[in-house]
Amino acid sequence: MKKYYEEAKYNAAFDRCVDVMSQILQKYGHQVLDKLEQDAPQEVEHSEESNQAQLLTDKAA
Repeated sequence: MKKYYEEAKYNAAFDRCVDVMSQILQKYGHQVLDKLEQDAPQEVEHSEESNQAQLLTDKAA
């Protein structure tokens, strides 16, 4: 167990928080991403910079 805080009870609380957040992301993450993709405005025209940025984010994912 990694030490983030000086007191053990704070470390335990932090670890529980991280566990809960990771479970929430695993359970609902795909739904949130789908919703964001649906709500994002569809752009017809892309600049060269945005195309390059999109390629970089696609490669990172």
